[in-house]
Amino acid sequence: MISFRQYLEEKLIMYTQGKRYGQVVFLAGGAGSGKGFAIKNFMEGEKFKIRDVDEWKKGYMKLADTKKIYPEIQGLKLKNPKDVYKLHMFVKGKGIKDKSLDLLLKDANSDRLPNIMFDITMKDAADIGDAMPKLIDAGYDSKNIHLTWVLTNYAVAIVNNRNRERVVPEDIMLFSHEGAAKSMYEVIKGKLPSGLNGGVRVVLNNRENTIPWVDPDTKKTMKDHKSGEVLVKDFTYLTFKKEGKTMGPELGIKKQLLGWISANVPKTKLTKDMVSLDET
Repeated sequence: MISFRQYLEEKLIMYTQGKRYGQVVFLAGGAGSGKGFAIKNFMEGEKFKIRDVDEWKKGYMKLADTKKIYPEIQGLKLKNPKDVYKLHMFVKGKGIKDKSLDLLLKDANSDRLPNIMFDITMKDAADIGDAMPKLIDAGYDSKNIHLTWVLTNYAVAIVNNRNRERVVPEDIMLFSHEGAAKSMYEVIKGKLPSGLNGGVRVVLNNRENTIPWVDPDTKKTMKDHKSGEVLVKDFTYLTFKKEGKTMGPELGIKKQLLGWISANVPKTKLTKDMVSLDET
């Protein structure tokens, strides 16, 4: 009899059959999309070094408050959107994106390049384009550079944002979700980011699309004993492009993706004419 742990492993998204070296994943999605949850539950996150600028923000705040340096960010409250924006601009001014990538690639052996996962919004092509030259120069193969969009209903993302430790200003929330939708729509139409020839996938990260394990005796949702997080039995995603293959999935898959976009992205001037389910 198959164990639930084995089943979980079978359901994971495995980049290039789960290789431990030489893989790059750009994990796209607007603020509050649940990318951290997706990394833990939908893919082999433990095999990757995660470049998450939020971790650098936490580090700078800790230094500011304990070492009494960086007075401009001392005493910030991350439940206050204005303070979150102030911290964002401070870290942006430090050039952390470039510095963090340099550290990840430092002393990298071209035969055993580390797996790297970039937690990005993909609000514009620069989220990928800025990093691509360094990745190619380091020796990563374009067919091992992947893109996964964590698509969450915008209304749900707003609630998630309000309830988490770091509250992103809602105008930035909107901008990030609009931008991610626009960028991914371009990908679906066939415009891949330059240098990316790996798999392209879209995860539908809404509660109703994620099925937890349920104890057959108590009928209660099962949780991890250490973290207390829900154990995921199944989730919903589509592979739009396979590693090293050309674009051009079946029409049904494309229409399903367009339907997901239409149902989940914010309805704004930027997105209202984006999707036509009659498109062929």
